[in-house]
Amino acid sequence: MTFIDDLLAESEQRELEMNKLKADQLLMAISVLEGKMEDVNKLADDEIQIIESYRETELAKLEKKSSWLAWNLEQFIRSTKDKTMKLPHGALKLRLGRDKVEVSNLDVFMKQAPKLGFLKVIPESYEPDMQKINEYIKSRGIIPDGVSMTPAKTKFSYTTLKGEAHESSETRTATERVSEVETVEG
Repeated sequence: MTFIDDLLAESEQRELEMNKLKADQLLMAISVLEGKMEDVNKLADDEIQIIESYRETELAKLEKKSSWLAWNLEQFIRSTKDKTMKLPHGALKLRLGRDKVEVSNLDVFMKQAPKLGFLKVIPESYEPDMQKINEYIKSRGIIPDGVSMTPAKTKFSYTTLKGEAHESSETRTATERVSEVETVEG
């Protein structure tokens, strides 16, 4: 047993008789104990860092494998004519997103917008009505001056039995879908 251990054992057994020497010895014992607490905290922090690093590495590996499997599932459903496929362990889906309309040149757009009814009236300001612009483009097939349109993309998603839905960021535009269909049919 060390001197510190002797002091602690003595203090636990009975009340200490205090004097300057004893008080100084107790302060030294507290200082040693605080050092040990710092060592324990440092060791625990180091272990936590090792565990976090392990977790990140293992999760990255698993995510990579999961992404690869999801990519294969997407390729599979795209090779079929099905939009939805229910399977015993989940479901695969292909869904067409929405076309994105954007006013690229506000000055040019504003010259024709009032005639075509493409403005929302908000007191003291005018703002392009994206919904009306989108409906106009769909019905007439004409993109107004000062407007650009990004075609909708088909999104792939799958659901597992756990009920967790996953959506792929890899998408295709309507033009790519048309050329793909022509390739398959031709």
